Amino acid sequence: MRLPLLKVRPEDFRVTETLGLETAPPEASTHTYLLLWKRGLTTHAALGALSEAFGVDAQDVAAAGLKDEDGITEQFVSVGAMLSPQDIERANARGRAGGRDHQWHVTPHGSGTTALRTGELDGNCFRLVVRGLDETSATALAEGPRRHTHFFVNYYDTQRFGVPGGPKETHLIGGALLAGDEDTALDLLRRSGSAEGAQALEHQGPADEFWKRLDPRIPVFYRCAHASYEWNARVRALLRESAGADVAQVEREGLPYAFATTRGAVLGLAARCPELDYVRYRWTDGACVRSTAARPTVLQTHLSVHRVEPDPLHPGGFACTLSFFLPSGGYATAAVHQWFVQLLGALGDGAPGPEVAAAVPAGGGRG
Repeated sequence: MRLPLLKVRPEDFRVTETLGLETAPPEASTHTYLLLWKRGLTTHAALGALSEAFGVDAQDVAAAGLKDEDGITEQFVSVGAMLSPQDIERANARGRAGGRDHQWHVTPHGSGTTALRTGELDGNCFRLVVRGLDETSATALAEGPRRHTHFFVNYYDTQRFGVPGGPKETHLIGGALLAGDEDTALDLLRRSGSAEGAQALEHQGPADEFWKRLDPRIPVFYRCAHASYEWNARVRALLRESAGADVAQVEREGLPYAFATTRGAVLGLAARCPELDYVRYRWTDGACVRSTAARPTVLQTHLSVHRVEPDPLHPGGFACTLSFFLPSGGYATAAVHQWFVQLLGALGDGAPGPEVAAAVPAGGGRG
């Protein structure tokens, strides 16, 4: 049995944000709330495009969560202006201009008195197609229950650390910024493959000028990525200590992970250490503010299996559609890969070999 491929096509990875958003009558509002549909671009890039389309400052367009670019995603955004239907239609014309692989559009959701802030969302609903399954795993899914209760380690997954196809080094950029080494941070950014990395390649002046010119929320993101990497290392060590032999050491896109091969190993971690503090950085009132908060080491979800069928993209293999909900901060790719590792263990195949695990990134080969 081998681990599945995820995000082979953008249509294979669909995300819809869930947010209990408080609204107000237009006459009492200062902000317009929109539902943003996007394909082929990051949330940061989409927010930048919206600020240009509506003619507002970049910091007047905000989101509650960051969504991957290698998928089709829907999320809420706030704009610090009262927008007309004509404003929205003009913006959508610009969103369609990027072509099929890089496009976005917005629909009005309401209005209110506050901007959205990162981390305020309740969670996300996912509908994924996993591909490249072998006959053993396909049979187990087709003949098993439609709904599964799943516990998994709450890692920050590989997409936190780099864009699809690029090096996974956002944590290194963040570490350099935290150390005050803006030159090294700029050098790393230039090879990142990100939208701001393209800007860095064009920059000719001192590094500090470049970082000051960016939307300040972007350097904050890199600092957060550094904190995410350190949190992963701590929870990985705890799992190894508590689970012993029931752990598979996995390298994915150059990043180390430890996956439990049994549900009991995950529950043992939850019993021993249900939460770990992590460092947060936010751009608030014109400054980068550092704080700490508790993050659960283990998450629970209910996975629904919808279809198991031959995979036309991988002859001889099978594909399966899954759907589930995760609370804010949970990574769908981490949940699914760990579910298959546990399924592999339950079928008696043991842990995935390092050569198999290392060959299956979160993006199914695309990052």
